[in-house]
Amino acid sequence: MDLHPIAGVVWYAIGRFYEAQDGQQLDLGYFAHLGGLGPLFNGPPGEATAFFTFRAEPFRVQTLQNGDLSVSLDATGVFTLYLNREPCGDFADPDTFSRGEPIATFERFSTAVGTTVGPLASNLFSAALRSSRDFVFGGGTWNLARLVPEGITQLGTASTTALPPPRGYKAVRAFVGSAMALGARRG
Repeated sequence: MDLHPIAGVVWYAIGRFYEAQDGQQLDLGYFAHLGGLGPLFNGPPGEATAFFTFRAEPFRVQTLQNGDLSVSLDATGVFTLYLNREPCGDFADPDTFSRGEPIATFERFSTAVGTTVGPLASNLFSAALRSSRDFVFGGGTWNLARLVPEGITQLGTASTTALPPPRGYKAVRAFVGSAMALGARRG
């Protein structure tokens, strides 16, 4: 089956930011919408039933203060999308989000900027599609290169309310993100 870039949102990501004891951060989660794929869950929607997950490689964050705004600058980095034929996501065990088959890898090609004020934070980043492969799902053959050949731009919203961190981490925050396909590069 063929995925086509659309002039709208190509994915909704639901996830969490994890801060390790050494200060490095990563984000991971699952998709509530992913192009034309579906169904995305093996049961009631949630991380434990999600067929498609993602996980970033750890990165460092630099924080700046501008009045009552806290601005974070996340280094460029890589994240991978996975197909989990037997969903097993569990936010208490971050490794469960990278147990599936890797189907695509993206690289943020510029610093991600996040702003925190009050109980919410927002961030914006673009990422280039670095690799993708065909996979069979729902009776069809898919490849994310057909949906987002150049990559994505994602706008996210996060809570500043701390969640209980799993062992090995000192802080966790929930977020959601909406991504649109990047247009073709010219010149």
